[in-house]
Amino acid sequence: MREQQLSWEEAIVEGSLTWSFLVRDDLTEVAELCSAIEYFDDPIQHRDLKGLTQDFDQAWAYPSNHAVVGRDRGGTIVAYGWNHITPPGDLLPHAWMEIGVHPAWRHHKIGLKLVGWLIDRARAWHAHLRETRPQLGPLWVGCAADEGSRVAADLEENGLLAPQRWFCDAHRSLTDEPLPLVVPPPGIELRRFDRAWSEKARLAHNTAFAVRHGSHDVSPEAWEVSLERPDSRPDWSWIAVQTEKPDTGVVGYALNSEIIERQSGWREGWTERIGVIPAFQRQGLAHALLAASMQTFVDHGCVLAGIGIDTDDLAKSESLFVGMGYRFEDKVVLFGASFDD
Repeated sequence: MREQQLSWEEAIVEGSLTWSFLVRDDLTEVAELCSAIEYFDDPIQHRDLKGLTQDFDQAWAYPSNHAVVGRDRGGTIVAYGWNHITPPGDLLPHAWMEIGVHPAWRHHKIGLKLVGWLIDRARAWHAHLRETRPQLGPLWVGCAADEGSRVAADLEENGLLAPQRWFCDAHRSLTDEPLPLVVPPPGIELRRFDRAWSEKARLAHNTAFAVRHGSHDVSPEAWEVSLERPDSRPDWSWIAVQTEKPDTGVVGYALNSEIIERQSGWREGWTERIGVIPAFQRQGLAHALLAASMQTFVDHGCVLAGIGIDTDDLAKSESLFVGMGYRFEDKVVLFGASFDD
């Protein structure tokens, strides 16, 4: 049961600020607020006027219905909330929440009130859509926040959204400690990636991530663009196939790139994408793919190995990556929940 009923025309979040729906003229001031928040919090994710404007101009965004700003008595915007919605043709609607509150105003629990308002607003939008499209599936609402941040604390206190995925970067030295052995599981062969395997690797990627909350398939065009970036190193990359029937498809992959630090010149091998299709998980295949990648990085003169981690099982990922010598940096947590009312 919903905790409150929200009028579609209302922009009132709480009583300490004056609230109104977001309009284009507000964007510069919202960008300034984001800069002030970043000065105090140093978040992993950053917002600027260009990105805010691009989101505002999305054909299906309707920010005047889905975003609000809160002003203090002097008329300065000190808080905002924004539901980024999916296009109208999506049969499984999503709303991605964005929240910002100036540190000087956080003691009013404005962030907590924004969490509740945005969730209820998204559910009102979903109900509005279903008036003419009863075939729509459940609504998914999510919000990404730095672990330990005030936004994460507000999401936890609200309690309607739960942690579903974690994102972070991890690094390890390739020179200070022994490299892990490359030991693929029985019946699996590791092969160097080449373009002949590209489409099968893409299909394996989409299969591996199909069960993740909020995931979307990578299109052939986007996949090829990622392989053609200047820092991409397809020839440093690996795939896994079944030994007895390799033509059936890719069952695991590690696609790698290179980072060069401009001043010092040190080089880091970076695992851009790694995945194992569900039927072959929990057999040590990801470990073997990472170990093969590390050896390749060393062969090409890299001193560090890095990876961007996207997981819905943090304990499992920490066991794998920490066990291979990686050290985690700041984490982003994706909170989410589905609603069908």
